[in-house]
Amino acid sequence: MLIKYRTDTTSEAACKGLRRTRTGFTRISVRVLWGAILTAGTLAVMDQGGSASGQSSTAAVAQSPEDGERDAGVRSDQTATRETPGPLVTDRPDFTESTETVSPRWFQLEGGYTFTYDREDDQRRREHAAPELLLRAGLAERVELRLGWAGYAWTELHEDAARGGGRTRGREDWSQGAADVSFGLKVKLVDQAGLRPDFGVIVQATAPSGSPGYSSGDVDPEVKLLWAYELTERFSLAGNVNLGVPTEEAHRFVQSSASVSLGMSVAERIGAYAEYFGFYPNAHGSDCAHYLNGGMTFLITEDFQLDVRAGLGLNEEADDFFTGVGFAWRFGT
Repeated sequence: MLIKYRTDTTSEAACKGLRRTRTGFTRISVRVLWGAILTAGTLAVMDQGGSASGQSSTAAVAQSPEDGERDAGVRSDQTATRETPGPLVTDRPDFTESTETVSPRWFQLEGGYTFTYDREDDQRRREHAAPELLLRAGLAERVELRLGWAGYAWTELHEDAARGGGRTRGREDWSQGAADVSFGLKVKLVDQAGLRPDFGVIVQATAPSGSPGYSSGDVDPEVKLLWAYELTERFSLAGNVNLGVPTEEAHRFVQSSASVSLGMSVAERIGAYAEYFGFYPNAHGSDCAHYLNGGMTFLITEDFQLDVRAGLGLNEEADDFFTGVGFAWRFGT
């Protein structure tokens, strides 16, 4: 899902007094996040040459009772190997990233389309975003490389300019542009045992490669802590706790986000989920944004899945509505 950072100019003046303090904290946060990225890279190299080679991870999917649940957390006992990579586990269509990684020498391409609508006072915004690509490549057991591109966005902005004589006059503006490219690593840390859930971590960053108005203009690091817990054979819980330092209009700020997702197996090859996620804050100098969404997945083959989702904002800062469709395709070398 493509969610752009927006600036709330009405809150800008109130934040000026705190800017100096926030800048110092932001610099420390950037250093901490880059340190986490380097640490994860070191763990990935160690995992390739050491202990991970003797263990296999379980997989989480969203499609059938016998295969388990989607990235919301239900696992399968099937061992992932080069010939049998295990159940298909995707990082879409929900906001929550799965704890599972792609098997070594296998690739997984995920993508889709999202329509977003938001209305604030006399201003209405409609946005179309595609292809929301994410390429996941298995480097070792429990380690994957991730290359992402939210894609190209087409935005229509309609604003009512005047009211008179019983008629409303307005103007429309169009804009379009490409988002920044992201790169990172996912590492599966531990499997579920007793009351302890699955844990994983993603360290990633965006590169300033997008169009003006759609690119942050700087390298923006982020760390995501992933967890998942199998409740029953059909139900599971999963969530993320994220910390990033994005850039907006040359101002870097600290942004946290979180999610919790309930997944279930509806029928053989069909899964569903309901999820909350939020951004704290939504943009530089703005309020938090809270969302609810749900969707379904449809396993067409063992290596190809389709999905659909829809959601709504819970407060004024959040977008009013979004919906989308997508796919996931796994292939080996």
